[in-house]
Amino acid sequence: MSRYIRSREPNTSFFFTVVSYGRTPIFVNDASIQMLRESLLKTCVNKPFETEAIVILPDHIHVLCTLPEDDCDYSTRWRLIKQMFTKLIAFQNQSFLGPQANSSRERKGEKLVWQRRFWEHTIRDENDFKKHLDYIHYNPVKHGYVKNPFDWQWSSFRKWVEKGEYDSNWGNLVNDAIPGAEWD
Repeated sequence: MSRYIRSREPNTSFFFTVVSYGRTPIFVNDASIQMLRESLLKTCVNKPFETEAIVILPDHIHVLCTLPEDDCDYSTRWRLIKQMFTKLIAFQNQSFLGPQANSSRERKGEKLVWQRRFWEHTIRDENDFKKHLDYIHYNPVKHGYVKNPFDWQWSSFRKWVEKGEYDSNWGNLVNDAIPGAEWD
């Protein structure tokens, strides 16, 4: 069994990427987005965290969050979020899950909703925070869903515009150089 070395720093901000199994587009309507929101909020009640920024794309999500001062257990949080979402979507739409592959996942009773792991990055400083904030908000443009981050409704970008951190035209593919191009 693989042993992953994860950062264990409490009161730290982290950037996460969580991907659906086989890049299946599971976030394609308001109902599935609401199920994800519910999963995040309910998990936050028992295992608090602050969602600083988020973008929900059809087959993956990026989240920038901060954990409480005395807690660094983000793995449990993601396990709970993924489990709750899987239960909600299975209850809502049995056909969504499709046939289960004959694999170790099937033997363990796992549903084919999420990739098993997630990607995590510990935010080092304010510059790193801003870089990941930009990456999250520009992602719908990068993937070709919209020409302006403001037009993607499943993102925290508008919240950050209201806070005065971004101009509503930031990242406009037509007018701006592509922010975060160094990520490619």
